[in-house]
Amino acid sequence: MEHSLFPTETKLKFYIERLIYGVVIAMPLQPMVGDVLLWLAIGIAFIDLVRRRNLSLPTGWLSWTVMFFVLWTGVSAALSDNAQWALTSWFYQIIAGGGIYYLVRTYISTPKQWRYFLQCVLGTAILVCFIGVYEYIFVPNQHINEWVDATQFPKLMRRMSSTLMNPNLLGAYLLMILSVSISYLLVYWKGLTNKILSKAYKKQIYMMIPVALILFVTLLLTYSRGIWISFGAMVIYWGIFVERRLLLSLLVVPIILYFYDGEIATRLWSIFQGHDTSADLRWALWDSTMYIVRENPIWGIGWNTFYLVYPDYNYYIQGPNVLMYHAHNLYLNMLAEIGIPGLISFITVLLGHVIISIRLQGDVFRKAASIGVGALAVGVLVSGLSDFELYSHQVTITFWLLMGWVGAFVKAQQKSTTINHN
Repeated sequence: MEHSLFPTETKLKFYIERLIYGVVIAMPLQPMVGDVLLWLAIGIAFIDLVRRRNLSLPTGWLSWTVMFFVLWTGVSAALSDNAQWALTSWFYQIIAGGGIYYLVRTYISTPKQWRYFLQCVLGTAILVCFIGVYEYIFVPNQHINEWVDATQFPKLMRRMSSTLMNPNLLGAYLLMILSVSISYLLVYWKGLTNKILSKAYKKQIYMMIPVALILFVTLLLTYSRGIWISFGAMVIYWGIFVERRLLLSLLVVPIILYFYDGEIATRLWSIFQGHDTSADLRWALWDSTMYIVRENPIWGIGWNTFYLVYPDYNYYIQGPNVLMYHAHNLYLNMLAEIGIPGLISFITVLLGHVIISIRLQGDVFRKAASIGVGALAVGVLVSGLSDFELYSHQVTITFWLLMGWVGAFVKAQQKSTTINHN
């Protein structure tokens, strides 16, 4: 008789799947709870692998790119002058990110599970938005002076941050979720219009419209200019690859800027007019970061050690109390912390998932997901020009969750191809 302390392989997979859904829900809301669920899932997955005697190397070049990025970042951290902190950060962020990527890729493997996963992602994002709205209306904003140049934007008194604790991080999180939700909305809508899809998809379209609207309005209320520009780049991407008429929506922007004299318009105009403290600081920050890159071009200074090293290169603001946690630029930050090979490996991971997903065969659900990962790549790469949101544990786990989701489609197709050939 089977003892309850020794669950079967099927039960282990059941537990792991539920824990993954728990991570998806908890991480944006309360990262400490999300981490507990994540490491519990990783531990049970290891037991599952040992019991099935399936400890093996990654399958397919796509998973190898992720493995290389994780290993390179770890070696870089071990060689850092601040190795203890770098290795701790590597374990907390990169190992955790690679772990959730593997979990989703391996255990979210059926169409039913893919849909449950998507529902958890979107449902959690809506909850994050509702919490943000409540805080936006009722909770005093203690960090407004840190997030807004009062001289340049005297009317801007609120920026939404919700459970991400920072408006730019909230914007990055919402940008990732919007890349998926709007891709599904557009692909389903076009399929229905062209009579490729049955009318049964109407219900899903009607459900996705309010979700996308809530996420978009919340994105606007972060007042994050870099995120707005990234969303505009995603609109161009959707216009090119899904629906050309969508490009006409960009004409609405100058009309709004001309007739609407409010906080959103002021922030948009500031992109094209003059400089503010934030912009000036970034230029000086990037210049100083280049000195770090020149002195550490291969191995970098170690993951998440930027704030420890940067004071030695900071000529713009000389002060021991001034902390700069990252370079406010994805490319420069990764060059500084993990070197040129590290940045190349990350971009390879991102673009590799885009390229492979384009070749995916299957139903419209997977086609929409392939469009979504392309939009995600555009959003990350464009927002990375002005910020480095992946330093946030919540944002980086969300990123790897979505990468793993696409990786699950790829693995399912590889398995199907192997079976057909046999």
